[in-house]
Amino acid sequence: MGKFTIIVTTLLAVSGCDSASPKFIGGSVKEVTVEQSRFRVFSQYGGNAIEAHRVSIEPLPSLVLTLDKAYRAIELATGCRVVEGSLRGDRAIILAEVDCLLPR
Repeated sequence: MGKFTIIVTTLLAVSGCDSASPKFIGGSVKEVTVEQSRFRVFSQYGGNAIEAHRVSIEPLPSLVLTLDKAYRAIELATGCRVVEGSLRGDRAIILAEVDCLLPR
């Protein structure tokens, strides 16, 4: 019974890793590749908030390089510029604001 619980818990945890935060559900999602890094870029319709998930497997990527790639991925996916000082996150999930409202 212990092994089963561990397996189910692991599967449930991993299955939620690529889902957008609740406020982005129902919005737009685009997949963008920058260099060898793949990102899913989630946006709200009628808003300017962005959530980017790095979905490529990379052994211990640099945080600075990941944020730079996410910055470029967000601009490619939205066609908008990232608002200066709004980019924040970690090696997996990056949040930002863009300088235009995304269409509904």
